Amino acid sequence: MRKQTRIIVLSLIIISSLLLLSTGRKIAGVMLSDYSISKDGKVMTLRVGVASSIGYIRTLKESQGENKKYIAFYSTYGLNSKIGAKSEFQIDLNPSCNEIYFYRGNDGYELILYKNEDSKDWELAR
Repeated sequence: MRKQTRIIVLSLIIISSLLLLSTGRKIAGVMLSDYSISKDGKVMTLRVGVASSIGYIRTLKESQGENKKYIAFYSTYGLNSKIGAKSEFQIDLNPSCNEIYFYRGNDGYELILYKNEDSKDWELAR
């Protein structure tokens, strides 16, 4: 391979790698469009979308603190790529969990759903 061709190939690999590494990060603008609870109350299905016209959700990561569940969503790899995109996710509900928060970037986490103490039903936080 000629030296010039090697430099071009190496440059393309570096640019592609940087592009891939710069995507697939946490998304702060995820909106809940719908949710449902399994009959046994142990699993919640979340239907979500991205607030902006650019971007898709690939996965989520959950963390549990006492009675709260914190969820961070991650974008697909590539610029506005639909590959691996999902809009529906299932999360396990711990019996002690009564609040669900979504990641909001520098603003931390925002309360999205809570369990009504009287009815024991999940409700949107508004």
